[in-house]
Amino acid sequence: MTQLPNWFNEMQKTALDKMKTLALPKADGTVIKKWAFDQPEMRQEMKVNQEDVLSALTFLNDEAEKNMMIVCDGEIIYKKLTEAFDGVTIATLEEALTTYEELFKSHLMSVVPMEENQLVATNVAHLNSGLFIHIPKNKVIEECLNVIYVQMNGSLMNRTLVVAEPNSQFKYIENYYNQSQAMINAVSEVVVLDNAQVEYAAMDRLHEQTTVYQCRKASVSSNGRFLLSLGALNDGNTVSENLVDLNGQGASAWVKTVAIAEGGQKQNITINIEHHAPYTEGHIVNHGVSKDAAQLTFNGIGKINKGMRGSNAQQESRAMILSETARADANPILLIDEYDVQAGHAAGVGKVDEEQLYYLMSRGLTRQAAEILIIHGFLMPFIEDIQSESIKAEFVKVIERKINA
Repeated sequence: MTQLPNWFNEMQKTALDKMKTLALPKADGTVIKKWAFDQPEMRQEMKVNQEDVLSALTFLNDEAEKNMMIVCDGEIIYKKLTEAFDGVTIATLEEALTTYEELFKSHLMSVVPMEENQLVATNVAHLNSGLFIHIPKNKVIEECLNVIYVQMNGSLMNRTLVVAEPNSQFKYIENYYNQSQAMINAVSEVVVLDNAQVEYAAMDRLHEQTTVYQCRKASVSSNGRFLLSLGALNDGNTVSENLVDLNGQGASAWVKTVAIAEGGQKQNITINIEHHAPYTEGHIVNHGVSKDAAQLTFNGIGKINKGMRGSNAQQESRAMILSETARADANPILLIDEYDVQAGHAAGVGKVDEEQLYYLMSRGLTRQAAEILIIHGFLMPFIEDIQSESIKAEFVKVIERKINA
């Protein structure tokens, strides 16, 4: 890496100190104190074999797919963009700190400061990968940018910073992928300015011996719109925080999550939408499946602060259990400090509906085939939100593999 600015080096030193005093993220329902977050593995000096990486990712990197990027251990090894992205800044961490230093610095940690928790500070202190994406004012992009982050060498400490200037529109899909034991610490900051719209989808495919911390957080200004669709399909233990601050009047956010936990895996997923301005709207929808001896936890939080009249906070969490030893928890929380608002929640955890099974089996399906059909119906509506056909097809394959395993 080239010489980086002094302010960035000092920031990393400060983050190292803060790691010692900050608390771990609050993962209600899951004990994470003994998870291997505190000792990142340094990268070894080695050259990335681009052909090997591309070969391993053929299931995601469809030649017919437009606007695809692959970032392996912080280095862009594949990039294919159409003219729809002319004028849009898409820079690696190194490029952001040098070529686009002032613009990058003005937004970095504006949404997720290092003081957020111990693991965010860890991310800053050991940052070794990332992208800076800046969409200019009034730029409307109908096409979708697909980014695959690959970990091969050492711990991946990644930060994605997306800035959508006023009246812009942007669609983005990200995938995290690896094939061996590792620690992944990924933070995303999304700045949605006045009247802008960002559609953000994520699907993670990480190894069963990978320990994962993710923090995705958006700040939405007046009449801005943020849509987040998550496919929590990791095989390893995962803490996932998905946070939205509605900071301007008329701002809105929709967060939809599909999760499957299997084996002895623990997945703890928090979605928190906080209303800091009047006439804002936040919707949370979580659907998940837990099987084998896995533990799946949804923590849904809607908070309307005092004075934020006319706001609307809604949430729904549903989980399906496929074995006697599996566990699923849906924890809905509404924190309302204003009278003139709308708010509601629904939560449910249960087994596959026996009446539905009986109906399908009476028409010739085996019990296993009937269960799979019901689970598909339970999860598939969320997959339709994905813009990329190749990633949508892969999403379906992963769900089928996990259900059939």
